[in-house]
Amino acid sequence: MAESKSSSTKSSTATAERNGSSKNSSGILAGAHDAAEMVKTTYDRAAERFPEVAGTAQTAARDTQRALEGMPNQGLVVGTSFSIGLGVGLFVSGANRFLVLAALAPAAAMAATLIGREEESRTAGA
Repeated sequence: MAESKSSSTKSSTATAERNGSSKNSSGILAGAHDAAEMVKTTYDRAAERFPEVAGTAQTAARDTQRALEGMPNQGLVVGTSFSIGLGVGLFVSGANRFLVLAALAPAAAMAATLIGREEESRTAGA
């Protein structure tokens, strides 16, 4: 019994040395510092580009809304139905949640346009 304990201790020590877990703490701290510097650099680059990206996204959203407003109601209903069907199909098949949300996003935009039209027609008719 004592032999198996000592051999397993020797084996785990050798494995730890091979995996590098017996490194000194200065190596770990240096790695953490390098990772922190990389995160800071990436954050700074992203912060510099944020206004440009936000402006582009705003322009794209405005253009998309104009295109949706120009579509007939039947086209919006068909597009909404297709997008919902695609999203449900992806969800049932076990696709990534972000992919499912991306498939459902056009349905939300088209449905919002349809609802807005119905509200406008109610206020115009009243």
